[in-house]
Amino acid sequence: MSATLPPGLFDRVVEHLAGVPGVAALALGGSRGRGDARPDSDFDVGLYYRAEILDLPALDAALRALDDAHRDGLLNPPGAWGPWVNGGAWTRVEGLPVDMLLREVGRVEAVIGDCLAGRVTIDYQAGHPFGFLNAIYAAETHYCRPLWQDASRSLDGLRALLHSEGEYPPRMREALAGRFSWEAEFSLATGRKAALAGDVHYALGCAFRAVGAWVQVLYAVNERYLMNEKGSLPGVRTLPQAPAEMEGRVGRAYALLAQGAAEEAWSLLEALHGQVAALAERTLGGVAP
Repeated sequence: MSATLPPGLFDRVVEHLAGVPGVAALALGGSRGRGDARPDSDFDVGLYYRAEILDLPALDAALRALDDAHRDGLLNPPGAWGPWVNGGAWTRVEGLPVDMLLREVGRVEAVIGDCLAGRVTIDYQAGHPFGFLNAIYAAETHYCRPLWQDASRSLDGLRALLHSEGEYPPRMREALAGRFSWEAEFSLATGRKAALAGDVHYALGCAFRAVGAWVQVLYAVNERYLMNEKGSLPGVRTLPQAPAEMEGRVGRAYALLAQGAAEEAWSLLEALHGQVAALAERTLGGVAP
């Protein structure tokens, strides 16, 4: 574990949670797992469990014992935060924010299988304004840093499955690039008329969808796993293949829309779309929705 991480913090997490019946693995995730966290970033811990044997009262008690203030009712059980974010707890350990995120081992395995087969889904989820892609589970699996696993070594198994066809699943790459190239084009087409009519609210929504779709395409083209919309647009500048100064150009288009300069804004967005689509075409040899 990196020397920049608080000494003893994860030892305490493992000490309190590893013995709970049904807990299969614990992993550092989020920006800390990726290695690009800010100094003030929370610590996200993936708590991988087996649904059929998870002891929820024991887990709640373990979280209470781990938490600095030993608060009651910390556990949000599976499903409480929606079908994808699932559940978990916001704890403080040694004065630091440690967010526990529940992940069911069997479901993660099934989702990785879908990603390998090129079956990409996206669903509404609070906190994910673009939407929650099933490919996020693949990204979490790729980037997480195991803290503890039981004898089944479930995280090792999930990673081996994810990388069974290479570092980045080729059919997931094609599916992401194809689906979101189409969505970006559709969003721009539907938003243009609203923008020119002065419906800034709707037009900005369509622009946001198009930009979010481009980000999905570009990360896929570059075989870079994408875990969250947060920071994803600034992250484009770290990709080897991407339009120049994309973040600044998108910001300019947003500002123009807000100022009522719809024609100029949409020209900027359409030019960006042409560059993203050309990258996808050149890299993947043509993609279809």
